[in-house]
Amino acid sequence: MADKAEIAILYHIFYEDSYEKVCMELAPFLLYNAQFFFNICEETPGKKIIACSLKKYFPECFIIYTSNKGKDIGAKLALIKLCLALNISFTYFIFLHDKKSLQALKSNTWKKDLLKIISKTNIDKILIAFKENNSNGIIGTTEYIISEPFENGKFTGINGNILSKLITKYKIQPTTYLFVAGTMFWTKAKPIMDFFKNYNPLEIRMDLEDGNVLDNFNGTTTHAWERLLSWIVTNQGLTIKGI
Repeated sequence: MADKAEIAILYHIFYEDSYEKVCMELAPFLLYNAQFFFNICEETPGKKIIACSLKKYFPECFIIYTSNKGKDIGAKLALIKLCLALNISFTYFIFLHDKKSLQALKSNTWKKDLLKIISKTNIDKILIAFKENNSNGIIGTTEYIISEPFENGKFTGINGNILSKLITKYKIQPTTYLFVAGTMFWTKAKPIMDFFKNYNPLEIRMDLEDGNVLDNFNGTTTHAWERLLSWIVTNQGLTIKGI
């Protein structure tokens, strides 16, 4: 069982009908003394009711509200900023959100597959995997660990030009182009916190697109950061492990 303040859960809520399920999904972590951080979209109907319900289930949780900017990526950046401001040290972050994705790799099982990382049967397995192998930096669902296309010294995917600019600007030199699609995963907290102590996450968030941004036809800064949140960790010589 984890020690107090070992795990921080950063959860973005967009849909007004999801919060009861969110509470059920996260209930096992009460036994692990996890700290809960929630971001609720400002546009979500009944956001105050949602906040009250979250406080009932998780009395010590922190709740913020942000605009729908950068989808769940923008929310995660705002929650990281909150963790920095509170100056609480954690061993692991778990990035989660409730948004649906029709363009996901397997849209019919997308959320269920990604949430394997918080099932009761996997929590202890993941903690053991981190502690038995120090090189494990991120643990996510195996089927959603994919590689960004990179050939002949350049990114060839639709987000390639943006990625090239961002890794130069933020001095990220990926040793692997693997990332967790869907941006739900466990990660060691230190690489994330160290990076964002140097680069203000709220300033980064300002560059993300508004609304339900997609990268079907054009690259986006939002989807580029979906990759970079993994590469910040692997850039430190750590690896991504699948379950």
